[in-house]
Amino acid sequence: MIEMNFIKYLTFKYKLTRHKSNRSKRDVLTEWIGIFILSLSVTAVLYFIINALSENIQGNMNTYIVGLFAFLCLISISSATKAFYKEYFLSPEREILLVAPIKNSQIILARFFIVAIEVLLINAAFLFPFILANYFAGNIAIEIVLMTIPQIIAGSIFFSALAHVLYTSAFLISKGKGLKAVAFSIMTLASVGVIAVIVYASNYKQYLLHQDEWLNKIFYLLLQYPEYLLENSIELKSVAIFTLLIILYASFTIPLVYFLTDHCYKKGLLTISLRDLDQSFYSNKASTFIHRYIQDHFIKKDLLYVLRTPKLFSVYVSPLLFTSVIEFKNQFASSGITLTILINIFALFITTVTLNILLSDDKNLQDLLFSIPFNYHHLYKMRSRLVHIISFLLAGSYLLIVMILEKVELPFIIYGLVQLFILTFISSKVFLSRIMKRNTKKYNGYKYNGEIVKPLFYYLFVWNIPLLIVFSILYEYYRRIIENHSLSVQAAIILTITIVVIIGMLYKSNKTTIKPEVNKLWQA
Repeated sequence: MIEMNFIKYLTFKYKLTRHKSNRSKRDVLTEWIGIFILSLSVTAVLYFIINALSENIQGNMNTYIVGLFAFLCLISISSATKAFYKEYFLSPEREILLVAPIKNSQIILARFFIVAIEVLLINAAFLFPFILANYFAGNIAIEIVLMTIPQIIAGSIFFSALAHVLYTSAFLISKGKGLKAVAFSIMTLASVGVIAVIVYASNYKQYLLHQDEWLNKIFYLLLQYPEYLLENSIELKSVAIFTLLIILYASFTIPLVYFLTDHCYKKGLLTISLRDLDQSFYSNKASTFIHRYIQDHFIKKDLLYVLRTPKLFSVYVSPLLFTSVIEFKNQFASSGITLTILINIFALFITTVTLNILLSDDKNLQDLLFSIPFNYHHLYKMRSRLVHIISFLLAGSYLLIVMILEKVELPFIIYGLVQLFILTFISSKVFLSRIMKRNTKKYNGYKYNGEIVKPLFYYLFVWNIPLLIVFSILYEYYRRIIENHSLSVQAAIILTITIVVIIGMLYKSNKTTIKPEVNKLWQA
């Protein structure tokens, strides 16, 4: 049997997946020239923007680059994970490869570098133009520009390897059952580690990790580049050594990935069904509990969907980690009125994420929900209640831990939890009502199309910002009562008006419901 070699397999793969397979070399060359011109244009725009900034901001530009690098590391983990999943389980040639005359080593290496190229393109598109613009603006040295190129290449190899290790480890743990859910969970833990490492390198060591020589050696590929960025001073000899070392570090991951993936191939990685992939490994017992004890069909549907969403763990934990990093550096919870701002922003974020997860199921089933009769008002009522409970419990647990760790006084902890309860209640009612009203008005029935941005801006400006103002006023007078045990007559009047406004907004949000005539459409 004639075997297809590595290069031919790459060509085969490219012909299957590209949209325009009959383009001439001239068309390809024109496309690359266009991409190059576009990159130069982006760099030029960034240069003019950076040049317009104050000297103080430009003087700290290296720290902003480190922040961008940290963010791209997170994006790289996510992109590599999604690219791996697409290549292995959604590719059009998946079934063909089970019988095609191609060695496993060729398939593994081909997919490894395809994932690496996707990560490389993302980093090259975002990091390098920003680095180049800062060099022309005089904020960083040419040596930093030179070392960015091998860093992007080595980083793409590293994150491709990380995605392979992630999925193969998940496969060995789950035996293929709920592989996607296990992989997303491990990816979140990996994201936590990456952020911790980057933050550690960004002069926040005292908050997360201690200086350790072995740690620096293990994470050299991630740590050394930010360190040189912060120093902004390096010799060409050091650039050459750095380039050699990180390429070696990245290259050492390839044999590990190959043997691990090859082992999983022999155990049946390619033969996993899509049903087994999407199955949630932690939902069986919870599903049994829900079916037994939850009677309302709408709540039962939403809870089951939430539990079976593979990315459930990651959509909450990764942003929570970002918030933790910022919070531990700035101590918002223990800095007076900033506690109110933190709670306001965090409540909106958690409510939006929770609502978006639940509504994504409606988008998947939009034709079914549009065609069948059901109690529209009851759906709104039950779902808003569920969003409120989930958002309050998640955000409340996190904020309670933060306030305890920062030694916030008990009266202000109670105030914070009450504020959070009110905010999550109002946002769950108003936000969901706005979304459902827009969809019924547009389609003359409930057909969620994924539009959440406009309702979000409506809630932000009409409800959330006014709530932030009144709760800030309430916090200030509450603080005066705690500290002085008394208020002036004028202060007491303002406090009373503020409380009345909050009660009024609570009442108004509870009355924000679906119009009766919308319900009648389903009763016809």
